[in-house]
Amino acid sequence: MDFGYVGRDPASQYHRLISGAIQPGAGMRRLLGKGMHRENVGWDESWSKSSVRCRKGRSLGSGAGFSLIELLVVVAILLITVAFAIPTLRTTLDSYRMRGTLSSAANLAQRCRSQAIKRNITQHMHFATVGNRVVLFVTDIDDTVSVTAPTTGEISTADPKLSAVLWLPSQFALAAAPTGIGAPTQLTGSLMWGTSLNPNVGPQDPYFSSRGMPCLPDPVTTACNPTNGFVYYFTYQRGTTNLWAATSISPAGRIESWFWNGTSWGN
Repeated sequence: MDFGYVGRDPASQYHRLISGAIQPGAGMRRLLGKGMHRENVGWDESWSKSSVRCRKGRSLGSGAGFSLIELLVVVAILLITVAFAIPTLRTTLDSYRMRGTLSSAANLAQRCRSQAIKRNITQHMHFATVGNRVVLFVTDIDDTVSVTAPTTGEISTADPKLSAVLWLPSQFALAAAPTGIGAPTQLTGSLMWGTSLNPNVGPQDPYFSSRGMPCLPDPVTTACNPTNGFVYYFTYQRGTTNLWAATSISPAGRIESWFWNGTSWGN
């Protein structure tokens, strides 16, 4: 198409094209289809809306995005998903907290045993409740200061015979034995160690001899004699959540953590 000298001839083909007097030919339409914008030329509006398209084939007049109804549907689905996920998440977090705390208790018992061997003196591991919180601490067998902590309500960190202290979170409590609705069965020597020996159950504190073996001191001679092992129960309560766990010390000094899953005990 010959436009002529457009600046000199207002009646040229170019002026007729942009004024809408004529329609672009096939060649011009192909050129426009490769990326020219409709605002650069002035042909008939109805033709441009139906014919001018971008490289991806979408109409220049079309828009992209979500409608208000679509957004509301997505938000509703997210809220329903969160409502179902929160109880499961809380249960998982409670389980992790209990396992982490029982792991710390087992580590403290192992430290008590190691201290007895290293220092060649019997060590006493205390299970106590001070100010409505469970606390575990390790002292020498003849310590007369820290042993009064459950009565005085404090533990003297300046006590030279005190070697370790562990405060449990406020949700934990000591239990002499599983009782109440939903309480688990008691752990036995057969279940834990494959022996018929019945373990000592708290509130009796465990001791470790200088050889690292669990023992109980004679009330007269204070000699620490071999024993059947120990088991201590813990409860974890938060709202309606009530979980059970236990720490065991076998007659040979093996320390383990146990957790009740609602039907049976497991590590």
